[in-house]
Amino acid sequence: MVKYIFALLLCTQISFSQNTDHLNTVLKQLKIKKSEINVELFTQKVLPNDKAKSVLVIPKYASEVTPDYFVIDAYILVIDNTTGKIINKFIEPSAWTSDAIMLNNISIDTGLYRLNETTRAFGVRTSFSNNSRLNPYSEMNLSLYITTNNSLKQVLKNYTLQQSGGEWDSDCAGEFDSSTSSIDIDKLQNKNFNNLIVKTKVVKTKNMFKNEDCIAKETTKKLISKLIYNGKEYK
Repeated sequence: MVKYIFALLLCTQISFSQNTDHLNTVLKQLKIKKSEINVELFTQKVLPNDKAKSVLVIPKYASEVTPDYFVIDAYILVIDNTTGKIINKFIEPSAWTSDAIMLNNISIDTGLYRLNETTRAFGVRTSFSNNSRLNPYSEMNLSLYITTNNSLKQVLKNYTLQQSGGEWDSDCAGEFDSSTSSIDIDKLQNKNFNNLIVKTKVVKTKNMFKNEDCIAKETTKKLISKLIYNGKEYK
């Protein structure tokens, strides 16, 4: 019975220590009202390599909001999961604009971005799309952040990993382009940071009627490029 109670208390303590629901606590520290942020786009995630901490992305409105337009100040934070105290932060004024190409999702990427033996980055992904049926468009961008000197530093800004768009007649005929990229870590370094290998797949599709059937002709090519750290950021 004693062991059961001890185990229960231990589980409760662990659960409490990993609680990441600290939005109100963080907003109070930042002196931001909840009405000043886009709550639907707010996101948070526990760091898998340091589960006592979480990353929060707080999208604060930077301008007057209309149904079709708003600008977001990005507050990128690392907090203590037990207390909700802000440990590191990066603030980018007017980071993202939502207009005809709408910002519809923000997510935190905790992949294995090991930039050197002691530095692991985390990412913030932003997704945009329009509402056009005849001219559809979407894109997803990645920014990377590292902890340095008790602050956060952005080392990659809004790099496009996915993009697609095209034009068609809503029946069959049309042309579409899409590209999807992934990032691998290179063994080679510059300025003490590993290069990033970008592998991209580009697909072009052309649809047309032939013998009363809608036929799609697709061509694919693969590209490899590198992003190199210049001492400030990856380019």
